Amino acid sequence: MAATAFDTLDAARKLKAAGIESEHAEAIVGVMGRSVSQLVTVEHFDAQIAKLHADNTELRARTDAGYTELRARTDAGYSELRTHIDARTAKLQGGITDLHARIDTVKADMRSDKAELNAAIVRWHLISVGVMIAAIGLATTILGMFMNRGGGV
Repeated sequence: MAATAFDTLDAARKLKAAGIESEHAEAIVGVMGRSVSQLVTVEHFDAQIAKLHADNTELRARTDAGYTELRARTDAGYSELRTHIDARTAKLQGGITDLHARIDTVKADMRSDKAELNAAIVRWHLISVGVMIAAIGLATTILGMFMNRGGGV
């Protein structure tokens, strides 16, 4: 801060000439001298404002650089994550396709097994009917033999 010129000796003389005692005049001039040395000059104010603008410009540049770096890192992370997700999705889709194929194979096997079972059931029914017919024929024959024996022999 630039010091403002203040002539303490001249001020003390003028106060004494106005009738203020020497001790009081010196005390007043001392206080005024300290006050004047603490005043902000236009030049000092302008310099501080310029420094603030420079600091602000530097801060903005650093913030922009940080944002740019963060954005690049975020984009790279997103890209890596997207690639990872796409790979996992493709693998999952392959697994789903394999599962569908296995389900279709099991369905076909079940249909085949069902057809074989139905054929076996039909064969069993045919055999059962054949056995029943044979049993009925045998029973009829035996019954006929008993009836013929008892009737005339």
